[in-house]
Amino acid sequence: MLFVPAGGFVQNIMSTKINVPSAEPDRVGWLVEMISKQIMDGSLQQGEKLNEPRLSRRFGVSRAPLREAIGRLEGRRLVVRTPRLGARVAVFAPREAIQLFHIREGLEGISARLAAEHISVSEISALEAVCEQQRADDLNDDTLLELDMNFHRLIAIASGSSFLEGILGNEFYVFYKMMRRGYRMLADRKAAAIVEHDAILNALKSHDSELAEFLMRRHITGARKSFESAQSDKG
Repeated sequence: MLFVPAGGFVQNIMSTKINVPSAEPDRVGWLVEMISKQIMDGSLQQGEKLNEPRLSRRFGVSRAPLREAIGRLEGRRLVVRTPRLGARVAVFAPREAIQLFHIREGLEGISARLAAEHISVSEISALEAVCEQQRADDLNDDTLLELDMNFHRLIAIASGSSFLEGILGNEFYVFYKMMRRGYRMLADRKAAAIVEHDAILNALKSHDSELAEFLMRRHITGARKSFESAQSDKG
């Protein structure tokens, strides 16, 4: 498990201005979103305990909505609660990450297929902008990860399926970002991913749904194999 000093989380977010919703139902949803973001960006790391008094003070909320928000995060499998240890950020084992890749292959393939049928000119332009940014030479791994997630998120939105957009955006991409922060992408995989994104984009421009699905599935398979290779190197 990965742990950080108790003060690390506070130091990372103390400078952030907090605007707490006044209505409690809105406050719970807001807390879910805020804590999810902290998990995704690594401010709350895998295995780290969710200290309720500290989080309550940080977000300026009472313990009741905070506990409900943590309960919702348990439902999303972002948080786990164990006897005597309390609630902690979930830890993803390599085998679970590989399972995630397999599920993503199917969902992302369908997303690309639907997007090819419905994508708009403005959505294509947004994807082109992401692909152009990815070609810069001086990007670090975190920036590449954000651009990669933006690319896939835009396609999920272009699919026109609110269900797919919700499943991928609210669950799978969060899991993926948590997992990806645990290893660095291999250099050859970075180059391959950019080429694959360009090919997927061209299929979307041509409104070729079968090709878009095929290329997306192959793209996710390539990412999984890269992850498996990184795990083998660790062993």
